[in-house]
Amino acid sequence: MLEDTESGYRAKIILLKDEGYTVPQIRKLTNHHDNNIRKWIHRFNEKGIDSIISKKHNHKQHKFDNDIEKQIVDITSANPRSFDLGFSTWSLRVLAGFLMNDLKLVDKISHSEIRNILLKHNIKWRISKTVLSNKRSNNDPAEYTLKKSTLNR
Repeated sequence: MLEDTESGYRAKIILLKDEGYTVPQIRKLTNHHDNNIRKWIHRFNEKGIDSIISKKHNHKQHKFDNDIEKQIVDITSANPRSFDLGFSTWSLRVLAGFLMNDLKLVDKISHSEIRNILLKHNIKWRISKTVLSNKRSNNDPAEYTLKKSTLNR
């Protein structure tokens, strides 16, 4: 168990608690959040040693044929307003929900799977930008400087 770092730190938490350390003391020794420490102690108390051992997750990535991938790329390239939606840019999570719930194009797809499909088709997904000015700011130089300094932190 100690070879697996996650299971090892969980076991260390359990051993420290067994030795009488409090949660704040364990936090200082392990540098983990109190809620996580409590979570692993409670899991161990309820379910035993198997509950703190890391399990390998076998998330099966869905395979989509080229036709569905092409449709996803086309939808991503379109303005959401063309689908009578009330916003003008897609987020990957909103797009995933739209493909599953509204269009029923796929049964299940995650935002990371959409990102991978777009990358496969040489489309780099944009990162949201913060706008430094808007119509309500009246182009106030002090407000612009404040916003810019906030962004550069």
